[in-house]
Amino acid sequence: MFRQTRNLLVIATIICSTSVLAQTWTTRQLNIANTARNIKYLTQAEKDAIMYINLARLYPFWFNVYELKNYEAVAKNSTYKTSLMYALFSLKPMHALYFDKELYEDAKCYAKESGDLGITGHDRKICEKSNYSECCDYGNSTGLGIAISWLIDQDVPSLGHRLCCLDHKNKKIGLSVHPHKTYGICAVAEFDE
Repeated sequence: MFRQTRNLLVIATIICSTSVLAQTWTTRQLNIANTARNIKYLTQAEKDAIMYINLARLYPFWFNVYELKNYEAVAKNSTYKTSLMYALFSLKPMHALYFDKELYEDAKCYAKESGDLGITGHDRKICEKSNYSECCDYGNSTGLGIAISWLIDQDVPSLGHRLCCLDHKNKKIGLSVHPHKTYGICAVAEFDE
């Protein structure tokens, strides 16, 4: 318990002190992470979700500082948020995910199915089953909200969504956002090597 508290204090001190040195992402960092920016048929939320997942992958320490530290859509004292902070603090930077049209079509099919039927989870009824790693989110309308929801993975003991987003083996992503009958909006992402 003492070691965890001490480690959290060290992380908090580093985050607080570094936020004085740099206040935001550089244009270069954003350009490197924004791998889907030229895909014309994607919505801004879809492009942004991919970009924020990539920012966490490329710059895990700075993602803690710039995005996670002040993100309050989950409880401030969430153990899942704290565990993400630890994970990002120790995570080595990795490559960005690149947009893949086939993965997008699969994600789009299931986002539409989920939204139209008002269902949650990964149990497809209409869309063909896939062998991709999959993340589903409900109720978040911004790319940042979608990405952080998957990264924090609140109340998901397996942390399956976080693991998909931060798996160094994954190279490609397809992501689609669709209206949802129950939650207003849903997002689905498919990941592959």
